[in-house]
Amino acid sequence: MSASSSNQAKSADMPVTERVILPVKGGVDDWKEALKFMLQTLKTQDGYVRTRWGPHSEDQQKLELLIGWETISAQEKFQASPAYPEMQSHVKPVLIGPPSVYFIEFKPYAPKEVIDAHFVEMITIEQGSQSEDDLRAAVSKFKDIEGCTGVASGLSLKDVDGRGKLFVAAVGWDGLEESAKGNAITSISGAEIHHVNFRFPIKGFRGL
Repeated sequence: MSASSSNQAKSADMPVTERVILPVKGGVDDWKEALKFMLQTLKTQDGYVRTRWGPHSEDQQKLELLIGWETISAQEKFQASPAYPEMQSHVKPVLIGPPSVYFIEFKPYAPKEVIDAHFVEMITIEQGSQSEDDLRAAVSKFKDIEGCTGVASGLSLKDVDGRGKLFVAAVGWDGLEESAKGNAITSISGAEIHHVNFRFPIKGFRGL
């Protein structure tokens, strides 16, 4: 088995996060039922862990979901099942553009202090010639800043939309003001940055 094949086999057995960004129309009332159906469908799948979701603070027409799977094969099994196109049929009518979907191996995997923070700063960087260790070291500096609750980061499993592999960091903050102060101290060159409230409240969504 080649090194790349060995790495792919290893990834297939590792917990992964499916990052989904949905461009949605209208306000909460326009998309909440479609999202609820999506979350209810995911909850019944073998190998599904949980989902954290919320709108971008900078653009309320974008919903971001971090969907945890025990393995990539669990997600592939779901995608090959009848439940997947049924879920898509409910979500598609509320979209105003194609969704962005790819998989990440976060390290550490789904730390509670990050995903349960009041706001999560999502940092996306095209890897290029930079090593994963160097990129992780750069974003780890946020941990030392007051108001930061934790950091998780990792590379996408595959190239994304012709951009090569993407390095994604999730940085938990007590609030947007603390995040702004942190970015004034530690800037990440060439990064796309936005914030997500993964604790966005919608009545009837408890437990999803």
